[in-house]
Amino acid sequence: MTRTAAFIGLGIMGGRMARNVLKAGYALRAYNRTAAKAEALRPLGATIAATPCEAARDADAVITMVADPAALAAVLEGPDGAMAGCRPGVLVIDMSTVDPGTSQAMAARALALGLRYLEAPVMGGVSAAEQGTLTIMVGGTAEDFAAAKPLLGTMGKKVLHAGPMGHASVLKLSANLVAALIVTAMNEGLILATKAGLDPALVAEVLAERAPLIERAAPRVLAGDFAARFPLKLSHKDVRLALATGRSLGVPLSALETVAELQTAALAKGLGDQDQIATIQVLEDIAGVRVRTR
Repeated sequence: MTRTAAFIGLGIMGGRMARNVLKAGYALRAYNRTAAKAEALRPLGATIAATPCEAARDADAVITMVADPAALAAVLEGPDGAMAGCRPGVLVIDMSTVDPGTSQAMAARALALGLRYLEAPVMGGVSAAEQGTLTIMVGGTAEDFAAAKPLLGTMGKKVLHAGPMGHASVLKLSANLVAALIVTAMNEGLILATKAGLDPALVAEVLAERAPLIERAAPRVLAGDFAARFPLKLSHKDVRLALATGRSLGVPLSALETVAELQTAALAKGLGDQDQIATIQVLEDIAGVRVRTR
């Protein structure tokens, strides 16, 4: 892998990941739909592109980090899309969380254009993105994985080959569905015990023994801190993708169906831009109790 990368999608995660690519000495060509987020990288040495196609031109690798399958298609396909700007043999690395079908379809389109393609969704959150300590799950050929590993290593401390195209997407959706289930179970446990008259701080201390995610999230619920580390609307997107993948494989995900319903109610309350833990506000309204530190 040579040393010029295009980075497309500079949101909560992507902007931090792109900074680590720059710090590692790569020349970076950056594009974001909201131009101001790309401009923030210019003082660090990035070249700012007006379109994904322009960003991909002359790059040795193209990284995408966008919200969902529709956003991925928007930045990769069409005359202004990144694939139109790639020279033959360029490696396209999608680090978004999408479904396996999307990854497989995009890989096929890339191959038809003489390009290489990897899916490489990440796990670890905003802090890990900032520190370059993400876990990165990669789907694609072993040869392309080996070529991309030095670049991916600038953003993650653990870079894992999950298998052929589609496997990394399934692995990431599996991890995120577990996180959504843990958050929902935590919220229900907090509501139940608080409604019964227990001190929420005591409840949170005990529940934290069950999972590191609860240890991090419960204090934020008690403080009423719903600022997005992982926005509810993105968690809901991942839950829906996991459910669709389950249906395609004939796998029942009944507990996740319940989580999806709770998240839908929270979105209807306008909580989509808050953190995924904000679903507790729906449960609070139903139970008639507030879970906050007394």
